[in-house]
Amino acid sequence: MAIRGKKDDNKKKGSKIEEAAKKTCETNELSEVSEWGQTGCTVLDLAISNVFPGGIPIGRIVTFYGGMSTCKSVLAATILGYAQRSGKIAHYGDVEHTLDERFSRIYGYEPNDSIVSYPNNLEEMFDDWIAGAIYIDQKKKTLNTKPKIMIVDSVSALPAKIEADKRMDEGQSRAPRAKQLSLGFRKYIKALSESNSTLVFVDQTRVNMASAFGGECVSGGKAPEFYPSVRVYLKHDGKVINRSEKVIGIWTKFKVTKNKVGPPFREGRFKILFDYGLDDIASNLHFLSEVQSGKDAAKKKLTKIDLFGQQHKMSWWIDYIEKENKEEELRKETYRVWKIAHTPEKRKTRHYV
Repeated sequence: MAIRGKKDDNKKKGSKIEEAAKKTCETNELSEVSEWGQTGCTVLDLAISNVFPGGIPIGRIVTFYGGMSTCKSVLAATILGYAQRSGKIAHYGDVEHTLDERFSRIYGYEPNDSIVSYPNNLEEMFDDWIAGAIYIDQKKKTLNTKPKIMIVDSVSALPAKIEADKRMDEGQSRAPRAKQLSLGFRKYIKALSESNSTLVFVDQTRVNMASAFGGECVSGGKAPEFYPSVRVYLKHDGKVINRSEKVIGIWTKFKVTKNKVGPPFREGRFKILFDYGLDDIASNLHFLSEVQSGKDAAKKKLTKIDLFGQQHKMSWWIDYIEKENKEEELRKETYRVWKIAHTPEKRKTRHYV
């Protein structure tokens, strides 16, 4: 009778560990971005994706943050409007209860054709609203893989459940929002990617009271900075005034402060008219003027723009492009100039040893 030794047992244990490791580590497909959701601004789409037509990545977490009156909600409504017209599912989490149907239709978003929810706390947002959107059957973890865009406006207005249940005069536990927000990201970040769901957080900056030098910060701890694949900072950059010296819109400056789907720190500027929405034509012409003549000349609107073999001022080009329906040609021209403006330095081919 042969006696099995320790070496045989160790070999069997080793082979079982290897098999388990292979099953755990096997991946059939890489989580590459195969689809994008347009924002309505060609320059912003290119700054995020670095491809045409580009936009925000489907299956990732995206954050738009900035101060007040930077048109974060307008941009959110525009993104959902493009999602509806491209056949994607649109979800709107109206945390602040400020969604106006009349204005949202101006910006291209139809609330009646989408799902509008009103989550009361962070736990309800993650476990009910987000889970309900990405799972067909939550118990069996069956994913709904149809492309969808979910927007939370705004996450800074959502309390943790422990905060919402307590009275105002009762003591609060330390950093409950930051803990629950981080937990929610960790719990659903994989399911969001596998179900082709883009989660867009709109967040408003606060004054950083912890710093002696002031500055801006966002509430919710470090989770809003760590987990998103794309973070875009929005800043008010001037008013749009008509002939009667009345404010009819604003210019918003953006900066991609974090980007895992393209080069970071790309900047740009787009125009929003209150009774029209995001003016992509003016935004593209401003970019072309900025590349051709410099930032100062573009802001003063004194330079003429070279386009389609002609040279005219911005106002003339806007009328011409709208009359001749050349919006798509303008977008392609913007992409062509964008690639030239962001061409990297030529270097020797790097050989890896």
